[in-house]
This record gives sequence, C-alpha cells and structure tokens, in this order.
Amino acid sequence: DMVLTDDNFTSIVAAVEEGRGVFSNIKKFLMYLLSCNIGEILLMAVAILFGPLLGLPADVLPLIAIQILWINLATDGLPAIALSVDPPEPDLMQREPRRREDSIFSRPVISFLARAGGWTAFISLAVFIWALQSGRGFIESQCLCFVTLIMVQFFNALNCRSEKYSLVSIGLFSNKWLLISIAVSLGMTFVLIYVPVLQNVFHTYALTFVDWVIAIAAASTI
Repeated sequence: DMVLTDDNFTSIVAAVEEGRGVFSNIKKFLMYLLSCNIGEILLMAVAILFGPLLGLPADVLPLIAIQILWINLATDGLPAIALSVDPPEPDLMQREPRRREDSIFSRPVISFLARAGGWTAFISLAVFIWALQSGRGFIESQCLCFVTLIMVQFFNALNCRSEKYSLVSIGLFSNKWLLISIAVSLGMTFVLIYVPVLQNVFHTYALTFVDWVIAIAAASTI
C-alpha cells in the first residue's frame, strides 16, 4: 500500500526505486553471508569426514575455533553491512515487477550459494593440503588456509554486488564503504598475523610476500 504526501506522481517512481533497492541489497547481504558460511561449514565438514582419504592426519583440521570466530566476527560482518548500502544497479527500474509470492531464495540465488560456498571450501582446503604436503608446518598450513579463506570472502563480497553485471560494469569504486570495510578487516587481520603475542593464540605466523601471493592468487579464482 502507498500513500502520496504530495501531488507529484514521480513520488511513486521514487518509492518503487527505493523499495527495489532495499530488496536488492537485502539479497546481496544474505547471498554474501550465507555463501561464506556454507563455505566454512563445508571446509570443516569435508576435513573431518574425509580427512584420511585426502591424506590429512586424523588430528589435523584446517582451522581452529578462534580462527573461525574471527572470520565470522571481523571479516564477515563489515563487508556484509557495506553490501546493505550498495548503490542500485543500472537497470533496476527496467526490470519486471517481482511477484509478491516470490522468495529471495530463487533458483539463481540457490545456485550461487552452492557454487560460491563449494568453491570457497575447495580452494581453502586445497591450499591447506598443498601447504602440508610441501613440507610446511602445521601452524603455517593453518595460517595459509585461514588467510586464503578470508581473501576468498573479500573477493566474494565483490561478486555479490550484482547477480547480472561484472565488477567492471558496476564500478569497483562505486561502493566506497565496501572497500573501506575490506581494508579495515584486512588491517585487523594483519595484527593477528604480525603481532607476536597474538600468533600463538590464533595459530598464525609472519607471512612472506610469496605466501600472500599464493593466498591472493588462490582466493581470486572465485
């Protein structure tokens, strides 16, 4: 239902555009958070259930509890909030009206959640297994997996800005809050990695330039 507070019918257009923008951003918010969390769940579940088949020792997991908590609190939250204020996509008002009974979880959205969540788990676990098999220590391998997972989620946040358009089309800098949130989250993660007193707590170590290249290159594949 709609009530006009003035005699200008363009108010209806403005209201519809605002409503569509809000709905779109709620969808982006949910797509990001759910795909990231599905990826984390699959990563841990596959490692627990199929670790021996993948060559992992029985008592070795890709992440420890405090690392998962950090990802959920520090790196999931800020980008998700930034997606909730994403500017409208170019063709927002040219789209057909959404039916009242349509769910946010349409077939394309469910497909995205499965693909993004599955790839997040796969690439993070692949880096972890590669690190172990290349002779790196347990904590080093965990830290590489931890950083790769965080970077995957940052790249995924850029993915979630549009179901239809590429980042080039909508503009990397059109949502400055998302870039700021990623920078802040990454800065907080640097503290965990390079401050010695926190390294033992979070199972991290001072990553080298090559380590960052590996993590970022793997994560960018999403």
